[in-house]
Amino acid sequence: MRRRSLICLSAFTAVSLAFCSSIAVAQSAKDLVGTWTIVSAEAFGPNPKGVLIFDTNGRYSLMLMRADLPKYASNNRSQGTAEEYKAIGAGSISYFGTYSVSGSDLILRIESSSFPNWTGTEQKRTNLTLTGDELKYTNTAPSVGGPAAVLVWRRSK
Repeated sequence: MRRRSLICLSAFTAVSLAFCSSIAVAQSAKDLVGTWTIVSAEAFGPNPKGVLIFDTNGRYSLMLMRADLPKYASNNRSQGTAEEYKAIGAGSISYFGTYSVSGSDLILRIESSSFPNWTGTEQKRTNLTLTGDELKYTNTAPSVGGPAAVLVWRRSK
């Protein structure tokens, strides 16, 4: 009888661990390795476009933009209007550098950014969760100001 109880307990524990691990905080930076596409980022409007890439050497690259960015009337990036530049500046960001995970925090050390105020800084993203193929975190100090922003990414296949 004791043997049957141990077998049942072992099976229950294995199933419980498998379920719990699918909704856990990333255990290490290695859990994030791969390419992610943006699902939701409120400041970038409906259907934002973006990619976030984490490599095995602790480097990352992020590009994020609104889906409705205006085209330049001049067809020349260096000859945009003030309105075009404003829309592009407010509706897109890119940055890259190195990353690490500490508990439920994603630490981004920004080497360079299209928002120059972030270049050379360390940014913390909180409430990091990894559920299956969904990565979610909170940016407590968005570059556009305002309240904290939750970003949701899906692992690319």
